Amino acid sequence: MDGSEIFTSSVRSAADLAGVFEYDGETGYFYLYDQRREESQKILDTIHIISARPDFDESDLQIVWDKTETYVALVIRGRVWAAFDTRTNAKYGGDYRPNQVPSVPTEIVRAFSQTP
Repeated sequence: MDGSEIFTSSVRSAADLAGVFEYDGETGYFYLYDQRREESQKILDTIHIISARPDFDESDLQIVWDKTETYVALVIRGRVWAAFDTRTNAKYGGDYRPNQVPSVPTEIVRAFSQTP
């Protein structure tokens, strides 16, 4: 929580896609990466998470895939704040604010409650 950079990621079992969170000291984004592409073309989509010093650090974050590995989510302190649907290219949530409620639809959040 000192304004340091944060980077965490999770690659799905097929090793093709990854969910990545990066905070560069000023702004944080959740990315959907295609691991098979060239470095400059890996980012498939982004969700803005924060544009201020976060009240969380890397230990408060998890990137998780649902049981079917269709959805990938950024979880902050146990709550799904952002998610990508890899089949439909839909994205949900973002814009983290302390003491607020995430805007991820309930049916998407439920997909992660069934994670093994």
